[in-house]
Amino acid sequence: MDISNTTKDDYKRWEDKKLNNFIYQPDKMMVEIAEAESLKKSEKTKIKDLLDQQNIVFYEFKSMKGTTPSALLSLSKQLGLEDFDYNPKSDKTGLTPITVQNDLNTDDEYVPYTTKALNWHTDGYYNHFDESIHSWLLHCDEPAKQGGENTFLDHEIAYILFNQQNKNILSLMDNITYTIPENKKTGRKSVDGYVFSFENKYKKLHMRFTMRENNIHWNENAVKEVDMLKEIIKKSERYHVKYKLDYRQGVITNNILHNRSSFTNLGNQTRLIYRIRSKKRVVF
Repeated sequence: MDISNTTKDDYKRWEDKKLNNFIYQPDKMMVEIAEAESLKKSEKTKIKDLLDQQNIVFYEFKSMKGTTPSALLSLSKQLGLEDFDYNPKSDKTGLTPITVQNDLNTDDEYVPYTTKALNWHTDGYYNHFDESIHSWLLHCDEPAKQGGENTFLDHEIAYILFNQQNKNILSLMDNITYTIPENKKTGRKSVDGYVFSFENKYKKLHMRFTMRENNIHWNENAVKEVDMLKEIIKKSERYHVKYKLDYRQGVITNNILHNRSSFTNLGNQTRLIYRIRSKKRVVF
């Protein structure tokens, strides 16, 4: 809810509902899916309810011995995760296998394909506005032997916690709050961005954010607020959801904040996560 365009009472009711209904236990946000290519009405309803309330839902395929790309694509389309985001690492369907690739230049944009930890971010913060990511799915085909745990934070809660401590939210809603310079190696042009915005067809809070220290310039008028937001994100453990995806398990979010711990592959157990990014929110 846009604090600058609503009454104090309405905002306070929304804030209280978000914080009081927060769920930190992943098992209480887990939906068992009998057939990935044919969701039951009850499964859809539970997924929708959790996303509406928490902006995140976990799931587990019960009848699959192994992951098939077609099943993930079918699941995504049943949930409205269409208009996929394509990138140099995705296939022609929009599915991206995330696994260690030792031959990559490990700059900020390729850290996901290493064993390194990933700092807090939302997906697509380097995309142009008309290519913004509104939802994504991660599915585990093979977990790491050690590490590889994700931590999630609902971006709406981060927004609420910031508003509790700072009245200058508008400095984070400017379309030039930050600039990421062009990447000549990938051919990506320079990109400006906001941190928080309601300027989208859903009229829902959208966040573009990264903790990266390199290759980003923060507007001097927002540096103080950005530093405060970083501290809020790191210190809001009460609202962090930690989980390591296991075989046949996945997570779907309305592009909330998340990070990943470093991990180790041992023997023939090589971590493999499939990712689908969508320029749409989850709709039914």
